[in-house]
Amino acid sequence: MSHFTDEEITALIEQAEEVAAPARRKRKQKDPAAPFTGDPIDNPDNPDVPKGGKWGVTGMGQTPEMFRTRTGVPGLNKSPSGRVKPAEAQKLAQRIDQVQPDEVVGYSRGAALFNAAKATGQMKSSPAVTYMAPSSYRTWSDAPVPPAPAGSKVTIGDKDTLIPMKQAAKTAVAAGAPMYVLPGFSHVGIMYSKGEVTPGGFEVDPQEIVADPEMPDWGKVGVAKGGKDGPVISGQAERVKQHVKERRMVAEFVRLLLSR
Repeated sequence: MSHFTDEEITALIEQAEEVAAPARRKRKQKDPAAPFTGDPIDNPDNPDVPKGGKWGVTGMGQTPEMFRTRTGVPGLNKSPSGRVKPAEAQKLAQRIDQVQPDEVVGYSRGAALFNAAKATGQMKSSPAVTYMAPSSYRTWSDAPVPPAPAGSKVTIGDKDTLIPMKQAAKTAVAAGAPMYVLPGFSHVGIMYSKGEVTPGGFEVDPQEIVADPEMPDWGKVGVAKGGKDGPVISGQAERVKQHVKERRMVAEFVRLLLSR
């Protein structure tokens, strides 16, 4: 019997999603008036859902059910591919005000959509937000990252080939939120962290990462060359250790002691 590592399983999931994406888009072209037949909590048009708690803004091509299955967090929306449209952002703003979540987990494209929803000026609610592998500076939207309330954070896996750590750090700086690196997680795999800081995760200084010329940034599109085990990702994972917040605080403490 064959045994797969966690990384191999994540890679298979990513490959399957890439293959399934065209068929998923084709299914979405079915009659939009067809009645919803799933769990009522996964119906983004259902007003009778529990208020408060943690809710997710889904990534590209995801349904609320898919998001809940992977993260354990119910989803607020269906998410197509492509640029965030004004009507989509407005609908999310209205849905957040309807559900009144205590915390929102914006995953990948969902982070860009959340930013766009805030930018509409129509969202009265101000939930804490966890930006999970955030695509704030990718191709999905040019909406600015809004200041985030207390309890917010940014998380990124050190095996993420889609979102550069430098872009995640820019999100953290703009939001005024702490940033955490989760070892071993890829872009898809981080969903299984459920928006939490997993054991082994460590806090880094996002301002230092943004200012570090040796931290890579592969732009609005594309992925890191060489994949999850290539030189770009492995080099980034090593470089980010220079910006561990605890390490910087210890160094500053030692400096102060020596200066007395």
